[in-house]
Amino acid sequence: MDVQQRLVAYLDGLQVQVSALRAAQTETGKELSALMPSILYKAFKGDL
Repeated sequence: MDVQQRLVAYLDGLQVQVSALRAAQTETGKELSALMPSILYKAFKGDL
């Protein structure tokens, strides 16, 4: 029983980490989407 409880606690911790990584990925995607038009504009203008 002790082993099962430790395993569940470990998996719960992993789930928390996965959720945090997904949130960070979502935020990074939003930031990239916001920057993309500016980057493309500079690229086609020849500033890059």
